[in-house]
Amino acid sequence: MRKTIQTAGRKAARKPDEAASVGSRAGLDRDRLVDAAIDLLQEKGLDALSTRQLAERLGVKSPALYWHIRDKSELLGLVADAICARMALPASNRSFRERLEDIAWEYRRVLVAHRDAPRLFAELAPTGAHRMKLYDAAVGAFLDAGFAPPEAIAMATFYRNYLLGMVAEEARQSWSTHSNALRPTVVLGSELARLGDESPDYPNLRGAAELLAKIEPEALFRIGLKVLLDGMECRKAEFAQPGKAKRVGGKHPGAKR
Repeated sequence: MRKTIQTAGRKAARKPDEAASVGSRAGLDRDRLVDAAIDLLQEKGLDALSTRQLAERLGVKSPALYWHIRDKSELLGLVADAICARMALPASNRSFRERLEDIAWEYRRVLVAHRDAPRLFAELAPTGAHRMKLYDAAVGAFLDAGFAPPEAIAMATFYRNYLLGMVAEEARQSWSTHSNALRPTVVLGSELARLGDESPDYPNLRGAAELLAKIEPEALFRIGLKVLLDGMECRKAEFAQPGKAKRVGGKHPGAKR
């Protein structure tokens, strides 16, 4: 009965046809397929990553791919996991803050280097082996710091979402197909400069045009990460004081009932 339950919802594997057999004999395997998919992602972006394009790149017919993958969804999951495999996990003997910093900078390094990777990571659940190991490493940092399991899971999830959001805009700019694309902060600074510092509508942005133009993505990431980790360490200190830390999910005193 257990075996029936596990396989009932799974799409049946296709019986290899002649094209698939030719692909297998040509040396096509899952690793080669995923490597080619990553190359295609780098060159043309996520929207162009299709089984048809991938088959053409590998010199086989599309049915040959289904000898190794069930569908495009599985292909994208394998690509995301292969990209994640290029991240180094933090050593467990490092401090709470150091472990989270290591995760953050590795996340940024790898995702910025791969076109549309933040979008791919955001759209797919982290179910691959390497993505689950990364999530496990983040949860472990919180657990080892004294966070209760429910909050450790919640904080690790929030941390992942923050990193994805911060990296996504930087990566989008890095891989923009428009040669004259400018960072949003630069565009805003230019608009403020055009309006002039005397505009009465934005009194708090007087003198901000030059400052906005000088903001670099790495510096912005570093500042945001510091603020976030400072807050997490404050929360960690609360857990060190019995009875002070509130259960995750509890209502804020000012929240509506």
